[in-house]
Parts: sequence; C-alpha cells; structure tokens
Amino acid sequence: MPESDGGLYLRSSLCGGCGKELPPQMLDDNDWCADCRPIMRRRIKRGRHVIAALITVPFAIWILTLERGDTLSQAAWVLPLAAAYYLGLRIGREVIKGWVSWRGAAPGP
Repeated sequence: MPESDGGLYLRSSLCGGCGKELPPQMLDDNDWCADCRPIMRRRIKRGRHVIAALITVPFAIWILTLERGDTLSQAAWVLPLAAAYYLGLRIGREVIKGWVSWRGAAPGP
C-alpha cells in the first residue's frame, strides 16, 4: 500500500450518514456524501437546538429563582445565558453528529 506524507493512503472511506464506501474526495469535512449532506445538516439543526435548550433552561430557572438580595440583578445573567445556549449549540452539533454516525442509519426524512 503506498504511503503519502508519512501516513497510509486510503483508497475508500465510509460516508458518516449512509455508510456507503466512497473515494475520500467525494466526502466533505464531516465525512458525508453529496446525497447525505442536506439531510444530515437538517438533522443537526433540529437536534442541536433541543440540546442547547436542555442545557440552558435549567440554568435560566435557577437564575429566576435566585434571591433578590444578590449583588447582580437578573438582567446581568443575560450574557451567561446566551453563552450557555451558544455552547449548547456547539455541544449539540457534535452529539447529534456522533449519534447519527454511531447509529449508522441511512438518511431519511
């Protein structure tokens, strides 16, 4: 097997969405083929918002139940809530991507 740049040269790779064996040039950075790409992006868009909400809502409830005698007002927690939602989106994207890849399910509606 020929080597290039000190690593192994792979003749084919598996699509992360449908599991088809394709040449590496036909896969994008996420290891998805052209047929799976729009479906996988739609799944990730939906799922990442759910995970971000699951992370942010308990944090927001905790903030709303804080004692009123705190040094920070509740409005001061907007930025940490926004940061929590943003991080939840990033975490959600990776979790959903990994879950779909682990399941090995063919793309569907």
